Amino acid sequence: MEVVRLLKRSFAAAAITTAALGAASAAYQTWGSVRDRRRYPPPGRMVDVDGRRIHLWTAGDRAPTVVIIPALGESSVDFAILLPALVKETRTVIFDRAGLGWSDPVWNPIAQLNAADDLHTALHRAGIEPPYILAGHSMGGYIVHLFAAEHPEEVAGIVFIDSSHPDQHRRFPNYHWGTLKHAAMRRAKWFGLRRLARDLGLAEEPSSLVPPEYAEVAVALSLSDRRRRTSWWELALRAQIGSAVSRRSGPLGDIPVTVLTCSEVDPTAKTPQQLTACRKHFRTWYPLQVDLANLSTDSKHVVAENAGHYIHHDQPELVVEAILDLVRRART
Repeated sequence: MEVVRLLKRSFAAAAITTAALGAASAAYQTWGSVRDRRRYPPPGRMVDVDGRRIHLWTAGDRAPTVVIIPALGESSVDFAILLPALVKETRTVIFDRAGLGWSDPVWNPIAQLNAADDLHTALHRAGIEPPYILAGHSMGGYIVHLFAAEHPEEVAGIVFIDSSHPDQHRRFPNYHWGTLKHAAMRRAKWFGLRRLARDLGLAEEPSSLVPPEYAEVAVALSLSDRRRRTSWWELALRAQIGSAVSRRSGPLGDIPVTVLTCSEVDPTAKTPQQLTACRKHFRTWYPLQVDLANLSTDSKHVVAENAGHYIHHDQPELVVEAILDLVRRART
């Protein structure tokens, strides 16, 4: 009986400690997110869309306008590395959809399906007129596809940057359960304790490949409450979002399209197991990318050499050239 009582006390103590750490983590996370929003003001324009503020990072002034939509959970900072090269030739806008970057959150689990409408409204209210060259990375490709399907007369070209495919959940085995598992693991992370460890200099939070002047803000945005909630919902409902995009979009007619696809082997893959997993993934991924190219009667498909899913990190010059090629075509 004494052993049982000791076990009960141990479990109770562990539960109380876990709850206390969880509450402290949540409190510090909330305080840190508010602090970071004051510390790092938006680099672009905040545009009112139905009472919400949407952030458009705008640079350059020549038409047509390039509009970039980042991936799941990513903010406009993720594409800051491309701005210097792009703005030399054309106006460029990087879009923070609701709940990411500096844009206000929206309490809708599938807000990504409204992102194309938000983008269209924000562009016009900001006085940024078409035609547009749209570039979407990963799940940002869904928004590009929806925008072009709803406003084809405003789109002069599209670049799919290793874009998600609306039917990928049907092509990859165990896609739905794997997605839910990944979402659950992400949700279980204690961002507050991670933030505290970083603030105390006990740990370094990795940032994406961004210009040095944006390295700190990239980390702050990656640890924000808004980003955590939005990316969790996008990840958990990825299959449902893809199905909805498939229903609401379709062929792109003769809109010029360039599809950029990652290499068969991610450059970060080192072990035999990782290399095998990359090749297995590519066998399903590549036909999906061919499908995207077939959406238009005027398309080009390029497999990026030695590049992973984030092609704009591994081969930024390739992404810049693909975008500017469509810009030049639109002008002629």
